[in-house]
Amino acid sequence: MSTLRLHPGFHDAPARRVLMLTHRVPYPPDRGDRIRSWNLLRQLAENFELSLACTSDETSLAPGSEQALRRHVRQLAIQRIDPLTMRLRGAAALACGAALTPTILYRRELAKTIRQWHTEQPFDAVLTFCTGMIGYARLLTHFRYRKPGSKPVRHVLDLVDVDSVKWRRFAQSTRSPLRWVYAAEARRLRHIEAGEHDWFDAVTVVSEAEAETYRRHVGDHSRLYVVSNGVDGSYFFPLPESSKPKVAFVGVLDYKPNIDGICWFTNEVWPLVLEQIPGAQLLIVGKRPTAAVRDLGLRVSVKVYPDVPDVRKYLAKAAAVIAPLQIAPGIQNKVLEAMASRRAVIATPGSAAGINATPGEHLLIAEGPRHYAGLVCRALNDVSFRQRIAKAARQLIERRYAWDRVLEPMIGLLAGRVEVQARPLSPIDDQITPPAIAA
Repeated sequence: MSTLRLHPGFHDAPARRVLMLTHRVPYPPDRGDRIRSWNLLRQLAENFELSLACTSDETSLAPGSEQALRRHVRQLAIQRIDPLTMRLRGAAALACGAALTPTILYRRELAKTIRQWHTEQPFDAVLTFCTGMIGYARLLTHFRYRKPGSKPVRHVLDLVDVDSVKWRRFAQSTRSPLRWVYAAEARRLRHIEAGEHDWFDAVTVVSEAEAETYRRHVGDHSRLYVVSNGVDGSYFFPLPESSKPKVAFVGVLDYKPNIDGICWFTNEVWPLVLEQIPGAQLLIVGKRPTAAVRDLGLRVSVKVYPDVPDVRKYLAKAAAVIAPLQIAPGIQNKVLEAMASRRAVIATPGSAAGINATPGEHLLIAEGPRHYAGLVCRALNDVSFRQRIAKAARQLIERRYAWDRVLEPMIGLLAGRVEVQARPLSPIDDQITPPAIAA
């Protein structure tokens, strides 16, 4: 992986025009990808003249979303993606061998807007947030769309997580015919992540663990960097100690890794906890719970709180927080937020893998149901133990995970004012024809 050092005076660089592409409207910051994209947007707006183009599959935007975004960007385009068209395009992508996500998200209307913006005043750089938006980035970066004599547009692909690996894991844990669909998507996204059809001035992932996953499964890209997630320590402030034997799980509850993780914990670990602490309660908090998650709340000791406006209220009720995901790419924002709130977190190895923390000091790592149950019981029963972990967790957040600090390398990459030590990478041969872009 390339090392990156900012030029000493990069904050004095003149403003540049940057286009940010996101597959979901970055506001409100109520789920992992939105938390990162919203904070990226705010930091970029402080350093560049920023335009945002994004897609949305939601029936309606959350109140105040467009106003919140317009306060930070010069130009804004939100493209509606209706479910029926998504399914039709998905079927077409499977038939013609294209990756599902970029095909589903591409629309002529949004492409026309981006071309118009670039024609009127060219962009200096484009930040592609996840591979699903790669078709729009190609309108600025690929040779067939570049005007003769124009300067290349700097291109940073923020993978966040290595999606091809996530889809492969989904395939391994799913029955056919979805197993075949997931496996095909994993293969096709891997070609995009590897840069086989695109030039990337930088590829970024969210953690060192994710960078190692990229090298192992995608390849050794010479311009691979880590740009971590952070947490708003003023919003997730240290909460008062809770003396009640309650444990909280927070997450989007229609997301497969979250569903699988909390169902596993409730079925395999929670009965062992109740054997030792009969009055313990499990609080499951998050948006859009599926039927499987709602059914967990039928148990006397389990409460499901759907679509709450403020998760901090439920973190405050809990003496400890769990992160039991089995498939957990990147950095889990829910873990950082709980740590910032001064709560002891008990996590699976995968849930904690992206966080630069010391097990047993800043958080607790559990492997297997009995080990997990034992750590939960200790955290609930031993006040001084959980307070020590929680205090160290908050101190770690303050020291390492402020958003303006962790995102500073991204500013340098987009501005092009960085020093890198990297192996030379030959430009893509202009005779390579890129994959067809859906109309």
